[in-house]
Amino acid sequence: MNHVDTHTGEHEVFDHIWTRAKLFYNEGDIQRCQSFPELWEAVKFQRLAGFLPTGSQRALEVGCGSGGVSLFFHNTRDWDVSLVDLSDEALTFARRNFSAHARKPAARAAFVKADALTLPYGTESFDVVMSFGLLEHFSDIEQPIAEQMRVLKKGGLFWADLVPRRFSVETFSYIPARAKKVIHYTLAGKFRELARATEADFYENSYSLEYYVAMLEKSGGTVKHALGNRPVTSVGRIPVVSNALLNFYKTDLMQKWWKDFDLSNSRFSKWWGAGWWVLAVKK
Repeated sequence: MNHVDTHTGEHEVFDHIWTRAKLFYNEGDIQRCQSFPELWEAVKFQRLAGFLPTGSQRALEVGCGSGGVSLFFHNTRDWDVSLVDLSDEALTFARRNFSAHARKPAARAAFVKADALTLPYGTESFDVVMSFGLLEHFSDIEQPIAEQMRVLKKGGLFWADLVPRRFSVETFSYIPARAKKVIHYTLAGKFRELARATEADFYENSYSLEYYVAMLEKSGGTVKHALGNRPVTSVGRIPVVSNALLNFYKTDLMQKWWKDFDLSNSRFSKWWGAGWWVLAVKK
């Protein structure tokens, strides 16, 4: 049984998300960021630049979404990148992103529709394998982790950005939308559906960071870093406060604290941070 069978229809939810998404890409110029997704990504690029190899690599991004990370390393480090997703709309968005922002011809970028559990590549094909917001959507994380480790070369780097279902600063970003659902169901008299107002439209596991680390080690990885990241949230992008928050997050003082938080490896960062980053080396 693969991921599609386990969570039937979820790829359609992601198709819908990427159909509605506006194109965004910023290589790290924080002051030019015009939206929260752009800011989150620009800061992420800065952090990744300090963790991942400086030389040219053959890299795979599984569950590529916007394709922004692969585009960043394609542009700044001449990486040969392969982008995999099960969503047609995500792949279309990623291609558009490359068409609009690639500094060089995208001949060194491949876009492939495939299941994360059956990657269409040979064993030990890549120097770097990475995913962002992918593994938390699996009830059995051992399978996709093992598959990513299979296609990774010995000594290669595995990077995962994880946002499982748990309390964090990001919890506050869901409140406005869920409150709106509660009001809608109440006014419509759909009281039996009120419980659904707090549920996400797709599956998210609630595994601990320690469990992710254990599964990585079981699959042949040596974990080098397991960090909490991003201490701020959009608070649901409420119009009244959105611009003020965005501008505040871009200040030098906030950016310094944000960086210190991301690199602290503290218990607080792992509890409060919007997500987790795990970097491992294949044995």
